[in-house]
Amino acid sequence: MEKIKQLIQEFKPFLKYCIVGVSGTFIDLASLYVFVEYFLIPVIPAAVLSFLLAVTNNFVFNKIWTFKNKSKNYRKLYIKFLIVSLVGLGMTITSMHIMVNIFTIWYMFAKAFTSLFVLTWNFLANKMWTFRIIEKPLFSSNKFSFELSIIIPAFNEENRIKNTLIIIRDFIEEKKINAEIIVVNDGSSDQTKGIVEKFKQKIPNLELINFHENQGKGLAVKKGIEASDGQLILFTDADNSTPIEEYEKLLIRMKTSKSNIAIGSRYLKDSDVRIKQSRYRILLGRVGNFIIRLFLIDGIADTQCGFKLFENRVAREIFYFQKIKRFAFDMEALVIADNLGYKIVEVPVSWFNSSESRVRPVRDALRTLRDLVYIKLNLWSGRYSSE
Repeated sequence: MEKIKQLIQEFKPFLKYCIVGVSGTFIDLASLYVFVEYFLIPVIPAAVLSFLLAVTNNFVFNKIWTFKNKSKNYRKLYIKFLIVSLVGLGMTITSMHIMVNIFTIWYMFAKAFTSLFVLTWNFLANKMWTFRIIEKPLFSSNKFSFELSIIIPAFNEENRIKNTLIIIRDFIEEKKINAEIIVVNDGSSDQTKGIVEKFKQKIPNLELINFHENQGKGLAVKKGIEASDGQLILFTDADNSTPIEEYEKLLIRMKTSKSNIAIGSRYLKDSDVRIKQSRYRILLGRVGNFIIRLFLIDGIADTQCGFKLFENRVAREIFYFQKIKRFAFDMEALVIADNLGYKIVEVPVSWFNSSESRVRPVRDALRTLRDLVYIKLNLWSGRYSSE
């Protein structure tokens, strides 16, 4: 008896979904008739409008009644629900065409089978994707082992990582900073991993995270942040292009401005770019930042400088939502931070352009434009929301 009750309980959401689906079908047909007969709207536009009305009806009742989802992020959920509905519509058209025109199955049988199949698809997709409730991890913590965690993503850095580690070690020892250094080896094919492992004997609190394959700088930084145990988190480039000494500038400005994030900038009035890029790369960089400010986040002159300081809890929450693994992860992190309401302060820093830089202006500019669109869609659809 208990098993029967449990089975009925598990089947109840699907039954509710079917009832909502019937009401949506009625609204679809009734509104189509009204639009065409009374408002004299052409059939195709009328069909689109009636479809959207039915989807909206189904969305509201399934959210409130079927799945009892309490999220207030209606835009994100509606977009997901609409996508599921459109996929279901496409599956219906494709299935009917194959069964009727290719296999010459009686259209009524084909319609019955297709309806059951698509209904099941819609139910499962909405249950497991649209209205799925994901418990966000708690990021608050008052106990840290270190004052600062320094994250260094590294890919084929055998020529530069040694000097960078020595410079950072000397700095934290001189300033008496209780810090850990986390190098994330991003699938290097050279001796980067071996060099860092040797330095673990010479530098206290030096940790190595090793990727067997190249995953991208964004993912490397994310994994470093997840492994960190410092009250503050700084990520910096393996070539030390922004000298580690600039950390003090970021720390002071973060405290005086009561910000959650402080980022280094090469494009402010007091920035000191001592070894400059070519004019071509400078122009592309400026144009790229203008587009980023125009479409994503305003008020930041340089989103791409690889020298950023975060409060630990803030960094963890931002990178929890992060999607981009490679080049544009910096601007995505700042967009997420802005969307979550965190305060960002931009700080002029010294910067040395490395002759060994792997940035390819044209290719990376195109990638940035692609990622910009991706970030904007994520922002618009609510994927960066804490709801």
